[in-house]
Amino acid sequence: MPSPARRPVLYVEDHPVNALLMAAIFERRPELELVVATNGEEALCLAAGLNPALLLLDLGLPDCHGSRLLGLLRSLPGCDKVPAVAVTAELGFDIYAWGFHELWPKPLYVDEVLSRLDALIGTRPSPPPELPRELLLPAQPAVATLTQHCR
Repeated sequence: MPSPARRPVLYVEDHPVNALLMAAIFERRPELELVVATNGEEALCLAAGLNPALLLLDLGLPDCHGSRLLGLLRSLPGCDKVPAVAVTAELGFDIYAWGFHELWPKPLYVDEVLSRLDALIGTRPSPPPELPRELLLPAQPAVATLTQHCR
């Protein structure tokens, strides 16, 4: 279960590498907590009382199609109006007919996922870590040194 200070996002994904990639992406949004289910049944159990900020559903799950799972999740309190994203490599799927807000194609692109998370949930990017001063080169001496080598 997520900590109270972080907003949960339910990700239903049966492939462990995809789940690890998404977890690595979510490390860049510490205000969010990724909750992973590996099949539809587990997702329904986890979603009850979770009040997720976002639903991320793979379509090719071992026990059901993600579109069917979305219909079941929508019947749970706290999941009825949550934005839902189909995260899939399945081509030609009409996400809107099934109630998804958008589709994130696999393979995932980190910057695009972060951008869409920010847009859908209202998160803000964390500032990049500052580099230690000793790693930063002073502007003038570096330019002077390059100029001397070019002559």
